[in-house]
Amino acid sequence: MLNWLMEQTILISLICAILLVGHKQILKLFGAHHTYALWLAIPMLLLGSAIIHLVPNLLSNSRITQLEHYRVLADRTLADSELFLSTPTLLAIWSLGLAFMLMTIAVHAVRLKQLINHSSAFTSIETRLTVIQHQNIHSPMLVGLRKPKIIVPYGFEQLSIAQQTAVIEHEQYHHRRGDIGMNLIAFSLLSIFWFNPICWLAYRRFRDDQELACDAQITTSMNTDEKIAYSRALLTYSQQAHIGMLHTHYGNKNILKERILQMKKQHGKSTLAIIGLTLGLGFSGLMLNQQVQAGDNHDSTHAAKKQQIYPLTRVEPKYPKAAIEAKQNGFVQLEFDIKKSGDVANVSVIKSSPKGVFDKQAVKALKQWTYKKSKQGAKGVQVQLDFVIDEPAADVERIKVTAK
Repeated sequence: MLNWLMEQTILISLICAILLVGHKQILKLFGAHHTYALWLAIPMLLLGSAIIHLVPNLLSNSRITQLEHYRVLADRTLADSELFLSTPTLLAIWSLGLAFMLMTIAVHAVRLKQLINHSSAFTSIETRLTVIQHQNIHSPMLVGLRKPKIIVPYGFEQLSIAQQTAVIEHEQYHHRRGDIGMNLIAFSLLSIFWFNPICWLAYRRFRDDQELACDAQITTSMNTDEKIAYSRALLTYSQQAHIGMLHTHYGNKNILKERILQMKKQHGKSTLAIIGLTLGLGFSGLMLNQQVQAGDNHDSTHAAKKQQIYPLTRVEPKYPKAAIEAKQNGFVQLEFDIKKSGDVANVSVIKSSPKGVFDKQAVKALKQWTYKKSKQGAKGVQVQLDFVIDEPAADVERIKVTAK
């Protein structure tokens, strides 16, 4: 689980960094609609990764005959033990963070329900969605996934009819585009990768791009005077609105200037272009994801990936402290079966040297490996774990010598 999280967070960070650093140019080049749509590449990337991990490989071989070699370095074991927490501890910390994020969304849902229950009807303007009013909010917003409603603050009726209509249409476009559902998905992904600060920055930028895209849609057919009136409505509700996962935030002083400037530009919206952009970015990320899966610095990485049943997760054996102190090198050859689910079973030691020194740690680690799912699994797979005190220098020629 942790290996998968680390693999995905690297790729997600890369995509988010591209969208964040290049945001100004991307917005200028593609427009608000396409820029907002590019954020779909992240859930598409994760969905593709999940499919790769969960769907069995129907064309896989039933047996892997090549003896794989993996090096276990003493210095890596020592570094891991000194600098990092154990895997169960890290998993517990991540689980606590995830639980807190899920609790946050539950509390927010309860508060929104209470807000809706204590709101009064707003009947000054006819709309497709129900409009209600509450004194404790400072900006119009769309709420509710199954029964969407628009909540407006007290004093909303003081705006001109044109301004009220534009603001309501803004929130209704959020509904037509399914933004509440998208916000819920985005926050769910943020909950999984809560430990990544880049994801927090990306989430805020995603929500801001959502508002820019809505503004671009609403102001497309407006004349100059109508855009000025709309800008004044934005200024009226420019207080810092709380960004919640179950509602939109019309007022936001942090991007007020950006939103007003974007009204002067034309923002094309092509469905084919949006699909092409998101699929292109998502596919690129998926290709990178394929390259880092089960990747490490061992000799047999390239050979392992050629196999149709290859390891997705490899747990590094601990180098025995006694062997480190004695400066002992060695190896353990093991045989095992791979279940259809990708789990390892029936692990046994074929040969080891020095005998009994590294066996226990090698077997313990191998039992935790997971392979790509397959239709038939594999029997009698063999692997050799080479325990080495120090990694040889890159420029030193290595020649394998075997006894006959």
